Amino acid sequence: MRIGMDFGTTNSGAAVFDGEHVNVLPLEPASSVMRSIIYLTRDHELHVGQAAIELYNEQNINRERRMVRKRVGRIEMLFAEIGELATDVHVLVDELEPGRLMRSLKSALATPYSGTVIYGKRYSLEELIALYLGAVRERASALLDEEITQVVLGRPVHFVSAEQDEDDLRAEDRLRKAALMAGFEQVDFEFEPVAAARHYALSITTPQTILVYDFGGGTLDLTVMRIVPGQPAEILAVGGVGIAGDRFDQRIVEQTLLPHFGSDVTWGDKSLPVPRHLIEQITAWEGLSMLATLETRSFIHKMQARCSAPARLYALESLIFNFYGFALFETVERTKRQLSESPFEVLRFVGTDIDLWQPITRSQFESIIRPDLRRIREAVQDVVRRSGLSPRQIDAVVRTGGSSSIPAFLDMLGELFGADKLVTEDLFTGVTAGLGICAWERGA
Repeated sequence: MRIGMDFGTTNSGAAVFDGEHVNVLPLEPASSVMRSIIYLTRDHELHVGQAAIELYNEQNINRERRMVRKRVGRIEMLFAEIGELATDVHVLVDELEPGRLMRSLKSALATPYSGTVIYGKRYSLEELIALYLGAVRERASALLDEEITQVVLGRPVHFVSAEQDEDDLRAEDRLRKAALMAGFEQVDFEFEPVAAARHYALSITTPQTILVYDFGGGTLDLTVMRIVPGQPAEILAVGGVGIAGDRFDQRIVEQTLLPHFGSDVTWGDKSLPVPRHLIEQITAWEGLSMLATLETRSFIHKMQARCSAPARLYALESLIFNFYGFALFETVERTKRQLSESPFEVLRFVGTDIDLWQPITRSQFESIIRPDLRRIREAVQDVVRRSGLSPRQIDAVVRTGGSSSIPAFLDMLGELFGADKLVTEDLFTGVTAGLGICAWERGA
């Protein structure tokens, strides 16, 4: 059997189609989507999705750490004047770290990132992704009571960080390699917006020219296409930008939360600012662990003793050393989603030495993301222009992806095309369902 699978930056899903009905598989007990997250324990035991998040938080928040120097290699250098010199290379390693959490792996496919060493074992990026894809394959096989060996994988028009066509081709090749490692024997690809259009086409009876606006956690994909029920879609133009939900989360942290962790605190006789490298790491929680050294803690204690707001530097220390980074970003993401339903929300986060209460209005959020909104508007206008059409010739704007529900972007699309043309595909499963249809067609 062949399934369709949407391996997303934030969430993933799988689906099958029988010619009449789409079955989006419940990969989680109470959800048709599964978070694109893996957690590897020290003994290389794999956990994925919500279970990975829960185990990471359980094992890491407020735990102890013990940093030790570990030799990782030796560098040999040859100089004409003095001959050969050699030195050992050491890094600080947390002996008590119980596991490693990884997310947004898809976003690295078009980058030079090759992989990492986890508890003495090297994993390539393809191997890390294969762990997740393999877990999805096993769950799908169990749900369908049949071994799944064939898949149609969705892929964005342009992968995150891809600057030219060669980058996209390399990213697709890496994703194919990962799928083969995961146990799939036949791997095909379909553009994610084309998949969304295939699902949308089930609901229409006459030909339409549409713009698919696929806006998720990692990228915005735009595709103008002509669809005729029962026939392959004709792609007229594609475009997009590497901006999506993850970027907006970072914007919220940058613009509203950094003062809570000392960005405007001064310390010492000369009223020095907190070093930028400490503050900037907060905007990417994965980098916080790199700060968790004895030297960093000693320096923070030095600042706390003679600063303008000690409580904020206690919060900074706790954020770094009590492993609150991921939980904080989860709270930010939830607050961002709530702002699509409400004009006002309070971002509330409580932990050891952290008591964060930050009101955020929808208009404030829209101001924060205004530069991104301008870029996205330009991208939408550009893809329509390159299709050879005008906005009035677009019959429907098919929205999919969680970020497509943000009101500022709904207003932008309504202004360009008319609010009556905006169609809501299943925001989190529209692409997945379309890939299920594509899988059925290719197996027929």
